[in-house]
Amino acid sequence: MIDCDYYRNYKGPNLILAQIWKHDKQKADITQYIKEYYGKENNWQGKLYTYEEIFPQKDHTYKFKVVFEDSTGRKHWFYGMVGDPEQYFNPPLAIPYNLNQN
Repeated sequence: MIDCDYYRNYKGPNLILAQIWKHDKQKADITQYIKEYYGKENNWQGKLYTYEEIFPQKDHTYKFKVVFEDSTGRKHWFYGMVGDPEQYFNPPLAIPYNLNQN
């Protein structure tokens, strides 16, 4: 993991769902687990994590989806597949940074 100003200065919407699964398998709910990384400030705790840190013992055969809900009730989401263990998991901002300034 490394510190990241990009996320440290960001406050995103609430994370409401996170799932992981293998092709043709049932989706596992990992919401509470991912919330630990997303943090109380909804900013990934100002860090970038590797895929190994976020998804230990998972490989490219696993897919994931993360869903957020903003203060207006609008849902934002992203999905992908687990990358190389040493590659940084770099999720997109659910609310564009320029719209998130107070």
